[in-house]
Amino acid sequence: VLIILEEKRGGYTQMNIAICDDQLDICGQLELLVEKILKNKKVKYNIDVYSSGIELCKEMSETEYQLVFLDVEMPEKNGVEIGRYIREKLKNEKIQIAYISSKEESAMSLFELRPINFLIKPLRMEQIEKVIDKYMVVSEIHNYFFEWQKGKEHYKIPMDKINYFEISGRKIHLLAENMQDEFYGSIEEINDRLNKEKFLFIHKSTIVNYDYVKKISYEQVEMVDGRVFSISQSRRKSIKKQLEKIKNKNN
Repeated sequence: VLIILEEKRGGYTQMNIAICDDQLDICGQLELLVEKILKNKKVKYNIDVYSSGIELCKEMSETEYQLVFLDVEMPEKNGVEIGRYIREKLKNEKIQIAYISSKEESAMSLFELRPINFLIKPLRMEQIEKVIDKYMVVSEIHNYFFEWQKGKEHYKIPMDKINYFEISGRKIHLLAENMQDEFYGSIEEINDRLNKEKFLFIHKSTIVNYDYVKKISYEQVEMVDGRVFSISQSRRKSIKKQLEKIKNKNN
């Protein structure tokens, strides 16, 4: 069993941001807007600009970005393909993607890539600031830890790394990024300690992290690792309401 121990970071460290659009004037405009917003908020930042999706994907194998502004319509490798590269190839759920397009109808097709927002050209300051503010809320959530104990050993991981909890008998199985573990406990007690904006208590034996959900229907959930869980009949209405709150907050 691989146990990941991380120390909590206080406040915001430097934000690494990528902007990718084949129109250089859009890149320049967006870079200036982002810089102005972050300076006003007194946030340290680094911004890299790309006019090619291929170049961005190459760089992401070495550079970790927290927030990526992606144009949907680009030659060679478009924003949708880059989003799939991030979520499916890199298996990275922490990078926040803000899509940019001149076509409003493109928004629905991007849902499965879990973007933080969808911006319509021409870009406006208030649009960009909304993305930055939402990122800061999300990154604050990433700093929360889940802690558990086994005998005299004490463990903790950031909650944003957790995929799901599943109970069997009296044992809780925890699956997270690059690790898994088992410990004794009550799934109800675990649910009380989790962020209700991110975790869905879908069954008396299962809690899932919404950020790792690939598909969800009224009756079941498919996770990004391919695991499928049932939503118990008694919980379907409450889960539907919880999902509506999550989606409304993200809009």
